[in-house]
Amino acid sequence: MKNNSFFDLLHKYIFVFLAVYRKSSQKTIKAYKQALKMFRLFIQDRKGIRFAAMDFSCFCKKNIYEFLVFLRDEKKHTSSTLNQRLSAIKSFLKFCAEEDISLSSFYLDVSKIHKFKGEKKTTVEYLTQPQLKLLFSIPDVKAKIDRRNRFIMILLYESGARIEELVSIKNGDLIRGDTVQLRLLGKGGKIRFIPLLDTTVAHLDAYVREFNPKPGNDDYLFYTVHNHGHTMMTAGTIDHLLKKYAEMAVKSDKLFPLNLHAHMLRHSIAMAMYKKGIPLSYIKDFLGHSDISTTSIYAYSDSETIVEALESVEHEPVRTDSKPGKKWKDREAELMEYCGLG
Repeated sequence: MKNNSFFDLLHKYIFVFLAVYRKSSQKTIKAYKQALKMFRLFIQDRKGIRFAAMDFSCFCKKNIYEFLVFLRDEKKHTSSTLNQRLSAIKSFLKFCAEEDISLSSFYLDVSKIHKFKGEKKTTVEYLTQPQLKLLFSIPDVKAKIDRRNRFIMILLYESGARIEELVSIKNGDLIRGDTVQLRLLGKGGKIRFIPLLDTTVAHLDAYVREFNPKPGNDDYLFYTVHNHGHTMMTAGTIDHLLKKYAEMAVKSDKLFPLNLHAHMLRHSIAMAMYKKGIPLSYIKDFLGHSDISTTSIYAYSDSETIVEALESVEHEPVRTDSKPGKKWKDREAELMEYCGLG
């Protein structure tokens, strides 16, 4: 691959893919740029290849391993930081492979590098099936407000929605046809459609008949009444009702989490799916995760998994006779600015 194509893809990854397509936060973009900057300096200092002479051959599996070991042993970076650097490099190579299929081999080779060990996986808080049954049984169905609250909890669980996604649902987001699907607006403006089970639809229909008998498409599904009008329900309102029912549940189950929150119900449906043998790739799409590495927490949450950090690898040595493309000859500082690594 010609140097200029490498630099153009790097520019597009930083300024278009991350910033525009993925709408990544400034914090995320800064972290990814930092990882690529550090790798550039490693290639320059340890391999004698200046930035203007870099190309995809520098991103071989052997070089990436050496870079990570350098960060671990000489820079004393933690396993968490190493894995963040590795994730950034993998993300860049995956983007390049999608832009140019001839680059797939670089991504596939580096994607085989496992995460570094040294830190326990974050424990995922979720409700067991008996705890879910207990929670849904607590609201007094004779009371109107409790009927509403029970459906809110059921939908949080069955849809796996984030709390921000739930309160943003409008009546027009209920798509009815042969099945009923829920349209959710997720992070970065990404839309996903969640099919609702018949039992959930029955609860939905009962709720709509009682609380939205003449729904307008732009009216919120869940609302609070303010000045005789309907306004978006706040996340705080939902958090309050969850805490209330948690305090009641713990009287029957001493292990029931008092800090019950909406994301715990999202974790609960994901764990239930994983334990039923649903592939992580399906759970990833259901939850709206952009990277399956985020979803992988459900594969490790019940037990500690030790992952080998380094593999014995053999790879052709990186080419060291690269020459800068004509477009950027003698303009290395400008080139780094163009690529977002200045």
